[in-house]
Amino acid sequence: MRKLLGLVLVLALLWAGWWVAGSALVRQAAEAFFAQQRAAGRLAEHEGLSVRGFPNRFDLTVENLRLADPATGLGWRAPFVQLFAMSWKPWHLIAALPPEQEIDLDGQTVTLNASALRASLIVSPSATLPLDRTASAGQALVLRSSAGWSVRLDEAQLATRRMGDDATRHEIGLDLAGVAPEGAFAAAAERAGLPPRLSQLRLLAEAGFSAPIDRELGTSRPQLRSLTLRESQLDWGSLQLTGSGELTFDAAGMPEGRIDLALGNWRQAIRAAAELGYLDAESVPAWERGLGIFAARSGGEKLQVPLNFSKGWMSLGPLPLGPAPRLGPAG
Repeated sequence: MRKLLGLVLVLALLWAGWWVAGSALVRQAAEAFFAQQRAAGRLAEHEGLSVRGFPNRFDLTVENLRLADPATGLGWRAPFVQLFAMSWKPWHLIAALPPEQEIDLDGQTVTLNASALRASLIVSPSATLPLDRTASAGQALVLRSSAGWSVRLDEAQLATRRMGDDATRHEIGLDLAGVAPEGAFAAAAERAGLPPRLSQLRLLAEAGFSAPIDRELGTSRPQLRSLTLRESQLDWGSLQLTGSGELTFDAAGMPEGRIDLALGNWRQAIRAAAELGYLDAESVPAWERGLGIFAARSGGEKLQVPLNFSKGWMSLGPLPLGPAPRLGPAG
């Protein structure tokens, strides 16, 4: 019995030592992340960092987190962020996020409120800690922008997973339910005969990046280089939109490629685009004539047409849409 108690005591001391050493490494890694971001010219601040959870977990809490990248204009502020990991598998992280956050995006600040927001992240236990997979979900989300728009979501789910052993390629799945725009957008949708909310928005894609998504991403800064849209679907009242195709992106973030779209009740879609301000009312007849040619090939009510991206421009079938959107900052 004495030997057994001695063995238990030794094991307990070893486990306690492991937790103390592991918690120190977790804290050092967190502080190193902030230092690395600042060295790269990005804003990375907090007002407190602690590690608790003895003996079975590493619970990292960061208070009043502020991250921003002046080069892209992206930023994130949160009153706290908590990361939890079991001490015997620290490569599996679970995040607890606050009910309100602020995101700087494309010259505007978006406030995100959610009654339940959770996420998890799993990396491979190797030297560079390449990302293996992620999962996040939220309910009763409300996004309000300083640009004047707002939208509510009943539920949102986002998941990614690495494709094989290639840390530069990831599969991405997104599922949004009960998307309800508010304000002027909702009023315009009502004038176009659309219901107040989209019943569903789903997509499944494969993304290729310029560098692995791993512990070095702060310096390697992976950029999107290819996107294969395997499946996408939007249901909004009588409008059903599906799409698939492939895009590549150059170093400046300019897309090249084609997305094949299929749109049911396409005439109502044109009227909705005009009501929402995406088309001039005077151009509606021209759009109906141009797209009617494509629709006639598939029976008239369902439009099948390519969305093309070429040399910095985009077009829908034969109709030009204007400059193509570019990823990242200009220059």
